[in-house]
Amino acid sequence: MTRTVSIPLHVVLVPVLFLAGCLLRDPLTDSIPAPPSPESHPVLSSRASLDVLVLGDWGTGGVGQRALAESIAETHRDSPPDFVMTVGDNFYPDGVTGPDDPIWETHFETMYQGPFWDSMVFQAILGNHGYYGDPDGQVEYSSVSSRWDMPHRHYAFEKPIPGGGTALFLALDTSPIARKDPTAEAQQEWADSVLRRTTADWIVVGGHHPVATGGWHPAEGTVRTALRPLLGARADLYVSGHNHSTELLKAQIGTLQAVCGGGGGLDNPYRVKRIPESLASFTNGGWCYLRIWPETMAVELYDREGGLQFRHLIGK
Repeated sequence: MTRTVSIPLHVVLVPVLFLAGCLLRDPLTDSIPAPPSPESHPVLSSRASLDVLVLGDWGTGGVGQRALAESIAETHRDSPPDFVMTVGDNFYPDGVTGPDDPIWETHFETMYQGPFWDSMVFQAILGNHGYYGDPDGQVEYSSVSSRWDMPHRHYAFEKPIPGGGTALFLALDTSPIARKDPTAEAQQEWADSVLRRTTADWIVVGGHHPVATGGWHPAEGTVRTALRPLLGARADLYVSGHNHSTELLKAQIGTLQAVCGGGGGLDNPYRVKRIPESLASFTNGGWCYLRIWPETMAVELYDREGGLQFRHLIGK
């Protein structure tokens, strides 16, 4: 008797799609644009701010991720961020099998170590690749490492702003929304209630799938339809990943969209183009950086070498 072996679909599709991304990339993305002159950027306040490093699609375990980690540490060595907010795909290609998966050591613990990283807390968000493994394994790792904080698949927290006021951070799990999972409606109702009740001065929402992008993956229609009314005129900024690019866009809903999916560095950067909503866009590795004062928020886009490519100020 011939025995048929069933192979899970994602086991076949993930490497195929990853290779397709490599083949479809623009060869010119091996170089990064020359950073604009410092004089072209808006001037920042000299007062203390609440600083947040936003990093997405970073968990490749490759040389690009390590080089980017070193570049971040060098760039912000004299003024480290208060915490890191990840926007998903924390471990490629299949997430983690649980809190004791060896990938935690290779892709996180030893990847982000040294004086700059040792006390840095990662406020983590799930991406679609996390669902190829055990998404709750990432939640459970919060009890293993003091540097990893994902209390639930979706959650909210507040941080005080130097000089007064608070900032609310809403961490969404957008994969169930993209899949039209039955659990998505409850999450959206929860997020709506948090946004209705908050008295925070600034609101930053994070999720994996973008609502606007010029990258290879178009904005997921289901996610866009669900989040646009949720974010519009309430959140100041929505940060996401999914596309391996770095972008800032006007989402046309009263909320800016930052795509911060270049955390893997040279690992498979996707094509990105400017669309009418684009304020800035580039590929080939990078990160986003937020500086929050009581009356102003600065959104900065850095390339993989630590060059400041763009800075935008949001005023209250």
